[in-house]
Amino acid sequence: MKKMPIQKKLDYLEQILIELSNLIDIADESGLEKFRLEEFIDFRKSLIQESDRGCALMAAAFIEDKLEKLLESYFIENEKVCKQLLKANGALATFSSKIDLTFLLGLIPKNVFNDLHILRKIRNEFAHTASEISFKKSSIKDRTKALSTLSKKLLRDGTRAYFTRSMTTILVAINMKMESFEKCSTPKDFDTDIFDKSLSALEYELSNYQPLSELEV
Repeated sequence: MKKMPIQKKLDYLEQILIELSNLIDIADESGLEKFRLEEFIDFRKSLIQESDRGCALMAAAFIEDKLEKLLESYFIENEKVCKQLLKANGALATFSSKIDLTFLLGLIPKNVFNDLHILRKIRNEFAHTASEISFKKSSIKDRTKALSTLSKKLLRDGTRAYFTRSMTTILVAINMKMESFEKCSTPKDFDTDIFDKSLSALEYELSNYQPLSELEV
């Protein structure tokens, strides 16, 4: 049996994704909008069309942006402080810090947390290597094999395919979480009357204080 050319396979997969997009309206009506199907399809199409380097870099950039949106959705409403934390030189400006905080807040499970750090390392290797590099490189292969949000049986389809499926699975996990938590609310200001009341009570007690030496035995 003659093998299908790679480009033809990609065209075929793209056509399947396009046809799946027609199901979006149905998915919305059935309550599956939490998966954000249209975004999922666009993301997967983009990864398929990219070079190996482009696939890794695009996946990391997109998912980092999703983590930022997840945190913004969870935080109390304060655009200025959010921007200071998440942008430029803020404390949460790095991919690594966003991964760690979303995990510590309970917004992502342990396996997604681990896979995001693997993605970060894969991205760094692709980004910092000037020579030709692909998912066939042993270090990239080993890291991809360590991804844990999918069954290892799917490695049979190749390292890049396993990476792509893992990234789309992580995207679904993040999107589902964005639909299932309660946003933090801004706490009320500290009631200064509490201090005044406490002070008044203390003064009252002190005014009625009788030293032990003055008590009758």
